[in-house]
Amino acid sequence: MEIIDSHTHWGASAQMGMTVTTEELLRQARQSGVDRIVIFPFPSQALADEGINGELLGETRRVSQFIPYYYIPDDLRTIPREQGFYGGKWHWTRGISDCSSNYKVLDDPKLPEFLEESEAVGLPLIVEEELNFTEALAKRSGKLNLIIPHLGMLGGNPLDFLAAFKKNEHIFFDTALAAPQTIRRFVEEVGAERILFGSDIPFGTMKNELQKVLSLPLPDRERECILGGNLRRLTGLDSASGSQ
Repeated sequence: MEIIDSHTHWGASAQMGMTVTTEELLRQARQSGVDRIVIFPFPSQALADEGINGELLGETRRVSQFIPYYYIPDDLRTIPREQGFYGGKWHWTRGISDCSSNYKVLDDPKLPEFLEESEAVGLPLIVEEELNFTEALAKRSGKLNLIIPHLGMLGGNPLDFLAAFKKNEHIFFDTALAAPQTIRRFVEEVGAERILFGSDIPFGTMKNELQKVLSLPLPDRERECILGGNLRRLTGLDSASGSQ
């Protein structure tokens, strides 16, 4: 069974003055038995230097275990799939992780086109926002696959996110930093097919976050979905591998 960490940061953080190196990610992968790793920039770094998306993409061409996600800039450019990205990240408008979402974005005239183009691109978008913002965005996003990190924990109460999106088949959740009992609740209510394993390095570790999923009493098929199958399906990695 291939294990994919769907949520890690790579590179420097302009806000926190720290760096997550390639070597650290690969060290944790070896230690925990993770096969491949989704990486994306820190929000503050991406907004301070848009070149970080290109640097990250270049690193994934050097390191085969890496899967690159594109950080969505303020001007709402869509994921450039043709460059080799497999998903995108939109995190707390302007990259400030401890403030309310910028609801003005919902009135941005570019937003409808961005959502329409993103749906056409067909890649998942991680959206780390408050519940009300996420609900408003989801209503406008059509069939765009959205991934809510931490089961919604950093945007409010996870159970509120569960209630809001339980019936929305285009909303997915990652497990990073969530409590095991909360992960189990989500699996029971929305199904393993909508849950993805993530560690949120450097805020979590692959070993500890992976153990939360491995400790759940799940059938092998459901565990495989969470640990890699869902990510491969959402990003098209299965079809990409099949075409090689």
